[in-house]
Amino acid sequence: MSGESSIRMRTERALARIVSRDREVGSFVSVLSGRALARADRLDVDPTTRTLSLAGCAIGVKELFDVAGADNSYGSLVREGSVADRDAAVVSMLEAAGAIAVGTTRSHEFGWGITTQHASRGSTANPWNLDRVPGGSSGGSAAAVAAGFVDLAVGSDTGGSIRLPAAFCGVLGLKTTWGRITRHGGVSLAPSFDTPGFLARTVDLLSRGFYAVAGPDLRDHATLRAAHPSAEPDLRAAGIRIGIPAARPRMTSARARAFDDLVAVIRGLGVTVVEVDLPDPDAAFGAFVPYQMAEAHHVHASVLGTWPSMADRYGDDVRSRLEAASNVSVADYLDARAAAVEVTATLLVVLSIVDAVLTVVGATGPSSTSDPDHVVTSEGIVPLRQSAMPTTVPQNLAGLPSVTFPFGFDDGIPVGMQLTGGPFDEPRLLAVARLLERENVLVVPRPLAFPVDGD
Repeated sequence: MSGESSIRMRTERALARIVSRDREVGSFVSVLSGRALARADRLDVDPTTRTLSLAGCAIGVKELFDVAGADNSYGSLVREGSVADRDAAVVSMLEAAGAIAVGTTRSHEFGWGITTQHASRGSTANPWNLDRVPGGSSGGSAAAVAAGFVDLAVGSDTGGSIRLPAAFCGVLGLKTTWGRITRHGGVSLAPSFDTPGFLARTVDLLSRGFYAVAGPDLRDHATLRAAHPSAEPDLRAAGIRIGIPAARPRMTSARARAFDDLVAVIRGLGVTVVEVDLPDPDAAFGAFVPYQMAEAHHVHASVLGTWPSMADRYGDDVRSRLEAASNVSVADYLDARAAAVEVTATLLVVLSIVDAVLTVVGATGPSSTSDPDHVVTSEGIVPLRQSAMPTTVPQNLAGLPSVTFPFGFDDGIPVGMQLTGGPFDEPRLLAVARLLERENVLVVPRPLAFPVDGD
């Protein structure tokens, strides 16, 4: 390849945009210019490049996944100065499909938070409003895609960590089935929930990323029940059944209007919409918290060996969560696991009669960077976690896949909608999203402050 269309030229433009504009957003931790350009040069002279599904696609990789030569402190002073000496499995597979890792994107510390803010290591801002948080913990990945720095970004989701930043930054997010994609080569937050996935601006890129990495990996026992995914079905609107909550969850009036408008639009396409009884979101969140805490405490105390010996190196919010986690009893953990079984059973019954369930991500939009842990609601000031996570944790408790996409606005920020499918049903979810994209229902907007060539 040569000229303006060469992969090197496209990679240089991506790197230049990151260098010139990311100081405003803070989405990247490490920018790997030398590695990326060397990779681009190899692709340009390789005659097989044109056959690769992600040929020349610039990607950002959430810093919880190792990328050789990049900082792998996992967003924490606990591991300050640590540099990865090899790539995580998901990075290797994406690059085998032609992608180019241009850098690592900022995460909330150890992935345990939904704001991607840190008092001393740096924070990420929302490209739609730099005074708002981008969500988390994959906030850097979502912001990098929204600002046009990369085409595709790797994220991970334990309790909403792909879907919340995708929603708050107005991009697409794919949370995969638990065990669908290998986690080898990264740090874990809560092993029973952690799932890699992607953020992008098009369904095609979500799909290409997914198919490049999905399947079993002997190095990650969770993936051993996962077959390689089937091809996406070719769907028609008249054959699709979508479930919506029979009981309207709490949310802002703007989000409720956006949801009602979306339901009316998909009905107009010929989609069958069915009201269904879903798990109580607040009860699901109540079960998720001790379940996640117990596993996260084990990771830090026994796997990483950094707690409590390095307690003073943790950020205040993560340290307080680890302190609380030390009080979770075996009975608490077992009760939470039992509650998760009930949530799973309820969702599987619903998904036996519909192709997907449609819900809103977050009862409100993102918090401010000046007070990242709280949002103002009609009920007063409430914790952002309490406002946002009840809409996302049922899928984690059940290990189910979801696609998040923007529709409508709330206070100048896109509203995220979530389609949830059955176990290992990513191909069908992607097909539904592709149909909505084809019908101009799913349209990813661009923040006015971050135009790109052609906008």
